[in-house]
Amino acid sequence: MMRLGGLWVALAVVTPVISLAQDAPQKELSDSTSEQLSKLRELTDAKKYDESLALINATINQVGPNSYDLTVLSQVKVQILLTQAKYAEAIAPMETALRLGKAYNFIEKRQYLEFSQILSQLYFQEATSTKDLRLKDEFLNKAYQTIKVYLAENDNPTVDSISYAATMIYTQATIDPENTNKTLLIEAKDLAEEGLLLSIKPKETFYVLILAALQQEGKNEESADLLKMLVSINPTSKQYWGQLQATYLNLANSAEPGSRQSLEWNIRTIITIERAQELGFLNTPRDYFNMVGILMNIRRFDQAIVLLEKGLAKGNIDNMPATQIFVAYMGYELKKYDDALPFAEAAKNARADNAERLLEAIPNAVKDRQAALEATI
Repeated sequence: MMRLGGLWVALAVVTPVISLAQDAPQKELSDSTSEQLSKLRELTDAKKYDESLALINATINQVGPNSYDLTVLSQVKVQILLTQAKYAEAIAPMETALRLGKAYNFIEKRQYLEFSQILSQLYFQEATSTKDLRLKDEFLNKAYQTIKVYLAENDNPTVDSISYAATMIYTQATIDPENTNKTLLIEAKDLAEEGLLLSIKPKETFYVLILAALQQEGKNEESADLLKMLVSINPTSKQYWGQLQATYLNLANSAEPGSRQSLEWNIRTIITIERAQELGFLNTPRDYFNMVGILMNIRRFDQAIVLLEKGLAKGNIDNMPATQIFVAYMGYELKKYDDALPFAEAAKNARADNAERLLEAIPNAVKDRQAALEATI
């Protein structure tokens, strides 16, 4: 996650330059600090990081609070701490380096922007690591404010930096699932859309972020269109197929029952499941059971029975009573009462909803059919 960005290179090209402001500290290392940095280089080359940090801290105690020495020492300290994966400890020295670098022009703009992004990532790392909601919110706010500086002052942000910024802002927007920050959500989506334009083959992350934002906004039709594209880009993703199926099903359920729209979304759901099954996805007993329910809703009972038989062959059905009542109901609708009756009885014994009413309806239907036959004789 962390990009170190060659801090050693930055130190190697330091040239003593006097600041234009008369009362500002000079942009040059003191002789004593230069001597200590020579010793430090030997320690870091030997990967003696604990000893390196001890030397840095001792040297920091000897320099001024607004000095160029402190800026450089803070940068080197960050480098070592990141190398040791001590991300939380790297925050304070990075803050110092950025504060002094900005105030006294101690670091170049390129470095300032790079360090700003790293600091934002450090804040974000802490936000995602803590369970303390107050601290989480505090670190997310800091991560947001810091990356905003980076974006505002960077004329050519990289694809990775835009991806990180969009992800971080989306996380902040949705930190409270009961109270999504719509302003930040739109900002994250806009950044992801900007990221799509930065390369010929955009990162899939940008599409996923846009999709997540659309889903948060309840825009199911737009989500379905994007998911259609995602399954074409990555047809081996079980997650995308599942989400596309669920989105179509939500659209079908929200449409007027029996309407053309409802029929269209249900058919799209069925086609999606069939396409996914050709690739080896959405073929669990639950998926077959869901398909049966859809076919029932659009009154394709013959197809539902065939599919249900195929699904029952797979076994491991989580809700057998519901399955039994389904079969019984379909047999009733198709007037195959002899086939429906044993399933209705099994469903009643399993205490399935409406089983008793169906058990009463089947014999009555048989009597009505028999009466109708006798009336024609």
